[in-house]
Amino acid sequence: MPNKKISQLPNSNPLTGEELLAHVQGGVTKKTTLNSLKDYIDTTIIPPVQGYIGLLSAYYFDGAATSSEILIDQVDVWQDVIMEVHALGVSDERIEDMKLAQPTGYAGTGAVGNPIIFLLEGLVESSFATLRTSLGFTPDEDGGRLDARIFFNRHNGAGADFFIDGQALAMESGADEEYPHLVSIEFFVGDTIDTNAPGDAGKVRFQIKSDVTGTVSMREMALFIQK
Repeated sequence: MPNKKISQLPNSNPLTGEELLAHVQGGVTKKTTLNSLKDYIDTTIIPPVQGYIGLLSAYYFDGAATSSEILIDQVDVWQDVIMEVHALGVSDERIEDMKLAQPTGYAGTGAVGNPIIFLLEGLVESSFATLRTSLGFTPDEDGGRLDARIFFNRHNGAGADFFIDGQALAMESGADEEYPHLVSIEFFVGDTIDTNAPGDAGKVRFQIKSDVTGTVSMREMALFIQK
């Protein structure tokens, strides 16, 4: 029996979820409903190649963002951000290869001296990702600027660590006002931060630098993954 086009299939009703479609699977044309085709896509195509891990502060649970101060001796110095992850604030939807490689997708508590570092083990050379961060900054002085970047640790033998700059925040409305800032930085994995061996892969963290003193309010960080 020759393969038929969708328009040739009998009893097709485009107004319902039971519209019959034809798709090729294993070289054989089969009929399926919209619902079962969606299930096939959701379970067979999407989960193995894309996912995310999100970390939320108490800001999203009727609480407050994690606040920390940039003091005078920290001005114009790159800082690891401080963020306390809420007890219900971890959403781990990473791809299966990453979960098998690392039970948790990050290291660190977010406290001073123990920053949150996203672990890239399980990704390959062709993978890419986006690190998104939501924060606010309240400057103590007029005319300040807040810079942001993501900092990478390469795997063993891959050379020096490196960083990618993000969009800066110009605080032009004056001091003592909170400026919201959403930073989203994309990167490809390549052959220096991919999985080199078990326990040996790239790592990435978020950092900021301000040219004035002020208060940082960290709300969330999320790593979006495409293998």
